Amino acid sequence: MARRAQIIPPRADLKRKAVNLTTGFDLRLTPELIKQLEEVVHKSRDGFTQDIGERLAAMRQLLSDTGPEPEAQQKLVTTLYESSLAIKGAGGTIGYDLLTLIGKSLNDFVTGLKSLDDRQRPVVGLHIDALYVVLANRITGRGGAVEKAIVDAFVEARRKFRPDGKDGESGDQQRDA
Repeated sequence: MARRAQIIPPRADLKRKAVNLTTGFDLRLTPELIKQLEEVVHKSRDGFTQDIGERLAAMRQLLSDTGPEPEAQQKLVTTLYESSLAIKGAGGTIGYDLLTLIGKSLNDFVTGLKSLDDRQRPVVGLHIDALYVVLANRITGRGGAVEKAIVDAFVEARRKFRPDGKDGESGDQQRDA
């Protein structure tokens, strides 16, 4: 037999902790509050930009330094996968949708690979270059016709340069299309 739901009111001290009226935000959006919120967003965006820039530099360095040894190749592909996944996941959060699309393309390209051959390395390099351009120019949104053509070209590159003839997409391609 099902029991009736019981509503338990929150304790007074819990209310004070949840909404700190002495140091928390007022519910009215005053110009001062809007300015304070914008500063938080800009600080987050700057931290994101710095983190992604460091990831791109590390990926570029690893791509150029990695030799044909299987262990080194595996480390390269793993780093590319993890970094591109982070870029893919974080870009759209602060308005860099194009960064997310290119990060997804790179992530799909390296998904399931164990190593990169001589034809695949330049494709990865082009992805990294495109990510640098988006980040350096602070291109927000999905961009225009040129940016769409670039993303479409990456889809074609994935199709042509993957050894299995598949594009490596992880199953969420329809959601992001």
